[in-house]
Amino acid sequence: MRMLEMRWIRAAAAATLLAAAGCAATGINKGQFNIISSDEEVSTGAEFASQVDSQFTIHDDPVLTAYVQSVGDRVTAVCDRRDIEYRFAVIREDQVNAFALPGGYIYLYTGLMKTIDDEAQLAAVIAHEVGHVTARHATERLTAMYGYQVVASLILGSDPNRFASLVAGIFSTTGFLAYSRSNEFEADRLGTTYAYQAGYDPAGMSELLGKFLDTEQRQPSKLESWLSTHPPTADRISGVQSVIASLPARAGGTRNAAAFAKMKARLP
Repeated sequence: MRMLEMRWIRAAAAATLLAAAGCAATGINKGQFNIISSDEEVSTGAEFASQVDSQFTIHDDPVLTAYVQSVGDRVTAVCDRRDIEYRFAVIREDQVNAFALPGGYIYLYTGLMKTIDDEAQLAAVIAHEVGHVTARHATERLTAMYGYQVVASLILGSDPNRFASLVAGIFSTTGFLAYSRSNEFEADRLGTTYAYQAGYDPAGMSELLGKFLDTEQRQPSKLESWLSTHPPTADRISGVQSVIASLPARAGGTRNAAAFAKMKARLP
């Protein structure tokens, strides 16, 4: 009887938590059911960031890091989620990729930075990853994969180790967040908009994806892990072009090829 009573108590507590959390009623996350608080998400991201820092070689050039952070700050100043601190770092590895951890920790690979041409394309990379963070795709993915009741019971404190294990499960074996394809399309849309609002030429996003498409065709092994989790690049380019067409007409937009070239020369 006592065991049955405890189950009912736990179920009622979980139901109360779920009802209290509910769906976001307004803003970018409208309709998204997310029972993980922003503070919990940032704490989780910090734990993963410490693992990334220990498992990958972080490029320790302070000038390059400050430059990437400055571009990131310009993008996050106009994004939909400004209640957290965004941190940017460069991983010293020849992969054409970037990824975002929960809570605003964003990493770019030197291989990707060698591939792109100017600051507008760099801003596109960063803005896409910021889109994942502002839309809270990591915690959304966690809830979708494991269900509200499971996540609610873990957040209630019954098994914190299990909670950490489930959060780790949203990462692929390469360390990238296994976002859904709809997440990727949303991050493209948000990123294109953020880059535009930050004063960059939004065409940088479609150009960036064009580079990915070219790499897919010439060196598919370079994008093996990236291709396994992302929608067809041609479809993404089409979606981005539609977003660009919907933006108010504006003369120019930052490209900053000279400044980026100086930073690119610092890459190993």
